[in-house]
Amino acid sequence: MAVKCVEGPFVFRLNENSTGPLLLVQVCTERGWREYAGENNVFKDRWNLWWRSGGFPTSHYRPLLPWQFVNRIPKGNSICRKDKLIRHLKCMKKVHGSIYDFSPAGYNLPSEYTKLAEECSRCEKDDKIWICKPVGQSQGRGIFLFRKLSDLSYDNAAVVQRYIENPLLIGGYKFDLRLYVCVPSYRPLTIYLYKEGLARFATEKFSLERLDDPFRHLTNFSLNKLGPGYSEKKERIGAGCKWTFRQLRRYFEQSGYFDWILWQRISCLVTLTILSQVASIPRSSNCFEFFGFDVLIDEDLKPWLLEVNLSPALSNDCEVDSEVKKPLLHDLFDLLGLPVCNTGLSLFTIWSSGDHRIEDEDEVSFKFGRSTKKKSKRETDAFLNLSPETRATLRQSTPEVYPTAWSRYNPLLMDKCIRRGFKGSTIEDHASSPIWDNGKDWRAPCVREGGWIRICPFTRSKHVKSTEYAPRPSPRTIENEIKNMVLCIRKYLKAAKKVQQRNEKLKDEQYNNLLQNALDLNTEVWLPEK
Repeated sequence: MAVKCVEGPFVFRLNENSTGPLLLVQVCTERGWREYAGENNVFKDRWNLWWRSGGFPTSHYRPLLPWQFVNRIPKGNSICRKDKLIRHLKCMKKVHGSIYDFSPAGYNLPSEYTKLAEECSRCEKDDKIWICKPVGQSQGRGIFLFRKLSDLSYDNAAVVQRYIENPLLIGGYKFDLRLYVCVPSYRPLTIYLYKEGLARFATEKFSLERLDDPFRHLTNFSLNKLGPGYSEKKERIGAGCKWTFRQLRRYFEQSGYFDWILWQRISCLVTLTILSQVASIPRSSNCFEFFGFDVLIDEDLKPWLLEVNLSPALSNDCEVDSEVKKPLLHDLFDLLGLPVCNTGLSLFTIWSSGDHRIEDEDEVSFKFGRSTKKKSKRETDAFLNLSPETRATLRQSTPEVYPTAWSRYNPLLMDKCIRRGFKGSTIEDHASSPIWDNGKDWRAPCVREGGWIRICPFTRSKHVKSTEYAPRPSPRTIENEIKNMVLCIRKYLKAAKKVQQRNEKLKDEQYNNLLQNALDLNTEVWLPEK
């Protein structure tokens, strides 16, 4: 088997109209990538990374070519709908119990209005507060608080949840956490959590006497940047309404809060939430999910999941944004194995064999617009920019084993060089390999990449060198896998609690080492830096 590596620019595409966050465009450009030129040219389908704010239709994954990557996994974002998230977590709580007690009690309207009315009737004397959120809106639009059911009004599908009335306050201001999560694979399940993130503050002091003031109760930046208190220097907070996790942890340390166990609960909360939708997701390749988790901390240092965002904001509205999001994106693309060079496609291996040769007398490869004569077989048997482990894995793969997983043409070659009949990766016709077409193998995921820390699996499973497609697991097999993972998380939380209770006033590294030794972990303990 000969391996041909043909060089060309790595092309990124944003949404349908080639518009997207300026920070994302900046990072892609810094990596030497070329922006997609549009539909009306000879290279219409010649892109490598397509980043969309919304989802892709299921049919889009069928023609996906080996060197093309998208930021959506088929059926992988149901937890990002407020109503489906409530439904998923309710189902998991029924099966697995109190470990799923990290989301406020919620009801989907109008289907569960009767249940909500019954609960409101039972809690009438307690004067509990509820929060109503429209299902189809974001950025705090349409959200309001109420005490009496008679004050509830909604036009479209909505969710109503118990309002957390005792949030942890800093300087009298409510805040929540924005965590960044990457899921590059569901088969096997692989989750990374970024070490840095944002604490987002309300811009007016918290008060349960003013339920109608969103600047006291909502922490969405898109809302609070319009508030009268945004630019003012607020007590303990300062101007603006964002901190990094590093700033937050330093505040905790200065204020005497012991927060190590808090962050362990948060990392488990993320994995448990993603587990709630695992059963419905098919195998896929060359796609990933990038989530924004919003978590509230109450005065007892208990984390509460508020919602999961499909397209976390990548705007660059303040210095904190740039400090967090720019390295986050670079580390994300490194994690996914996407190149940093002007001729990024040298990273991707393009297969050719004696049975499939380019019908051209003077076979050429294109590099910076120049052509070179056909190289010898020895020269074309080289891998460019690939690790030794990846080379070994790829050399074991043959066109017979992966009949449709690789192609031998570069997307910048002319149409006459394209092998006809390529059908790409499908999500229904066959089970795709856990090895991406750039050599990333999620059966043996790295412990960390930059600030991305692997939080699932806790231990690296034994690498299986079989190159054949694994059959789609049965529902019972998936159910057992989820059950085992929940049990692992129970064990993790129990061990973390013991480490905290038996040892006081230790450094973060000491706590991490104790937890790793207690569970024999083969990954790092996720913890934001101070």
